[in-house]
Amino acid sequence: MRDPKKSVAFYTKNFGMKVTERKSYMPGEQVITLYSADTKQHMRMMYYSKSCELYAPYKLDGVELDHLTFEVPDAKKLYNRLVKAGAPAATKLWERDGTAMGFVKDPDKIWVGMVSHSKKKK
Repeated sequence: MRDPKKSVAFYTKNFGMKVTERKSYMPGEQVITLYSADTKQHMRMMYYSKSCELYAPYKLDGVELDHLTFEVPDAKKLYNRLVKAGAPAATKLWERDGTAMGFVKDPDKIWVGMVSHSKKKK
């Protein structure tokens, strides 16, 4: 991640995740672990300053990681809220056969997807 404050704010505000741990194993490194109580999943984000031996410059707009996707209760509602709040849309929201899915870009321009499935039975 390029900016730990922006990245943590994006995932805590928009996906309800909580920071559970902050560590550093070497000079110039930040390791931040986030947790989702809804899904019981953990996500670890790494930041390396230019002084860290693991530092490598970003290439182009989040190409280092293809995408992340979260299953959420209402993808359409979350997608629309994120876009309205200024998150760049990476795709349009689509809905088909009881599934809604869309992608926005996080502060590092990595595609972040949200998907929900209706509980209606066919």
